[in-house]
Amino acid sequence: MEILSYKDFYEEPVKKDAPVSEELTKDCYNVFACRHKFCREWCPDYVEERNESYTSYGVHTSTLALARGNASLPEMKNEFIHCLECGQCELKCPNTMFGGDFYHYATTTVDLVRKMRRDLHAQGIDYDGFDEVQQVIDEHLAHDAGPDEELTSWAAGLDLPFSGETMMFVDYYNAFQTREVPIAAAKILKAAGVEFGILKHPHVTTGELYETDEDKWVEAAKKNVADLKAAGAKTVILVNPHEYSYFIKEYPRYCGTLPFEVVYITDYVNDLIKADKIAFVKPYNKNVTYHDPCSLNKLCGNYQAPREIIAALPGTHADIEKPILQWKYCCGNGVSGAFRKALPDIAYKIGVRRLRHANDVGAEVLLLACPHCKDMFAETKTKSGINIEPVHILEVVAYCMGIEV
Repeated sequence: MEILSYKDFYEEPVKKDAPVSEELTKDCYNVFACRHKFCREWCPDYVEERNESYTSYGVHTSTLALARGNASLPEMKNEFIHCLECGQCELKCPNTMFGGDFYHYATTTVDLVRKMRRDLHAQGIDYDGFDEVQQVIDEHLAHDAGPDEELTSWAAGLDLPFSGETMMFVDYYNAFQTREVPIAAAKILKAAGVEFGILKHPHVTTGELYETDEDKWVEAAKKNVADLKAAGAKTVILVNPHEYSYFIKEYPRYCGTLPFEVVYITDYVNDLIKADKIAFVKPYNKNVTYHDPCSLNKLCGNYQAPREIIAALPGTHADIEKPILQWKYCCGNGVSGAFRKALPDIAYKIGVRRLRHANDVGAEVLLLACPHCKDMFAETKTKSGINIEPVHILEVVAYCMGIEV
């Protein structure tokens, strides 16, 4: 996927008592000057809080205020944590819609938010709730420094090699918190006759680190690319849409053109179904709907394969909103996870709103293609009592194949 607009001037950090670059000032003014504010009405945080400061318009205006001397960096402490990094504001911004394709200069709110969180942290200015986020970072760095056996313990008994032309990359979140997802993926691929391997030691990929210590995150990214290449990878299958977005949008920024094709697991499984390499042996007699992960739909424009998989599932009755209408949704986790850790009450309200929409179409099951969404919705369902079951789409594929996960 082509990077529509990469702004190298974002690399220059914003510091206390130092002027903001003219390039960043102009970039923020392009959004500040807008009076349409299309970014606002579908922003999940704005829908719940009705605070314009936390929209794309707001964060660009806050940065412009720094540049014009109307605000100080410490006053920006909590201005940038309210962004879920879902990307809907970029898609709806007139700068992107009317100028992006021709000028290759679009609104890049997600990049700006990540940059400002990073710059604030470097100046010792952390948002409220950052300690919870730091714990996640420390846990993932500890995994990276730990033994190989722990990182691949999810694959025990699957007899997977550590090399191959097709490799499945499993991130730490999946490996330790939602391991039923990579297990389902691996069992489906094996049942379909796919020969694939996994990395003996995948390196850290978490977004919380990316927006805190860019250098350390990039170092890990380069190791992942080098290790996958050394393993003989020609195709790399991702099972977490957050990491998929990093591989196709962020890795090329720092690693150049990747020496392998990157494919999301739903695309790969959908191709196997079309090639008659997957046989369904029992029905899934449920009324379902589907939730597009932000990182897959909004950040990467990938939405068709899950719908085609659901259409192929025997016995399933589906009522699914179109991808563009799902730009207004989010599970509440956010792409990096910092939002959920720092703002759990708002994250919960965002999740409740989505579950209610799913309930309104008469669904018994909300199908998902993201482990973070599954975890967030499971917590929200428990707390709210809304009678709908969040289930990962791979678990249903495995069920219909007669595979136990």
